[in-house]
Amino acid sequence: MRSPPRFEEAGHDWPTNQDGIQWVKGLGYVSPIVEVESGPRTFQDVAESYFEYQTRMMKLGHLKPYTLHRYRRSYELHLSTTFGPMAFTDLQPLDIEDWMVEQRDLPSTGKSIRNRHGLLFSILMHGQKRLGLRPDNPAELTRLPSKDGELGRQVRFFQHGEWALLRSCMSSDVHLLVDIALATGMRWGELAALRREDLSFPDNETVRIHVVRAWSKRAPDEDSPVDQAAGENRTWKLGPPKSRKSRHVVVRGEDAARLHEAVSLHAPSTYVFRTVEGNPWRYPDFHSDRWVPARNEAARRGLTKHATPHMLRHTTVVWSLAAGVRIEVVSEQLGHASLQITYDVYGGLINLHDPVMAEAMSREMLTISEAIVPRPPQDEVDRRKIRPTAKDGSRRRTG
Repeated sequence: MRSPPRFEEAGHDWPTNQDGIQWVKGLGYVSPIVEVESGPRTFQDVAESYFEYQTRMMKLGHLKPYTLHRYRRSYELHLSTTFGPMAFTDLQPLDIEDWMVEQRDLPSTGKSIRNRHGLLFSILMHGQKRLGLRPDNPAELTRLPSKDGELGRQVRFFQHGEWALLRSCMSSDVHLLVDIALATGMRWGELAALRREDLSFPDNETVRIHVVRAWSKRAPDEDSPVDQAAGENRTWKLGPPKSRKSRHVVVRGEDAARLHEAVSLHAPSTYVFRTVEGNPWRYPDFHSDRWVPARNEAARRGLTKHATPHMLRHTTVVWSLAAGVRIEVVSEQLGHASLQITYDVYGGLINLHDPVMAEAMSREMLTISEAIVPRPPQDEVDRRKIRPTAKDGSRRRTG
């Protein structure tokens, strides 16, 4: 590489070549990151641009290679699944609040959560300041935990009419999935990992679910074997639930009967909830192809809450406590590592009565049918289309 013109000769600025590309100290003439417009930019797109920028900083000596490695690993483990598929300009403070709740469920210290939020903040700032994609940074409003983990939380949940409206806007192929999610309060990774062998049916109106595994993201540098026969790949792997221990949950009533019918012909190792191609559902695909279109349609028809899938878990708790289920039973069903976690989040909603959680949720979910749900004009119903997932189970890009 030839030597650059003298700094003074360039008007005390780093010089540019005949193509207008500026000289970067230590790297020479480096082309800037070119952003290709192909529809709304996702958070994943901005994150990739952010890591390209940080790679340059590393080459300039401003960042240690191991630090960049830790940033990438933290992103893949804790940010990419929740935020990656989202349109960058659609991300709101409430989305970050829900993510903070999920982080609190992990066996993490307050310091670790603050560090992950710091990375989220930096990626958002990169999109705001360097790429000019939005005027604000929604992470500025986040209430952070102290280093010992203390954090007040807002419990956001659905009223019966709100959930009935949102559910009516969803594709019917995920109705059973979201109904079981609401009936049990199970985490997404646990639901998607359920197999026929995990279900037992004591009678025609009861299903007993053994929660023994969950899907999670594989770290970029992870070299553990990939069990392709179980549906694993280089992005997703199976492991234990977050609490590291199995548990049983029970569903009763109509939803139990529907679940029994849905799996009656399944082989023991078959996943319960699958895409039309037969692959286990992945959260990014479900969120972008089913949840977001339904939320947008529900908002057009009057839903004012910014609904997220994690609100189903909160709703399970609120409806159960309102029906008189003891918080100890709720905590066990949720799979919290300790009862104190449940008290910290939902203590203000406690109503200590006799525990009958499955019966209570069965009654609560029956009231959804009584809710008044606005209906769209028929011509709009005919035009609505649900984008399918790709054959490999990944999200299909459009535009």
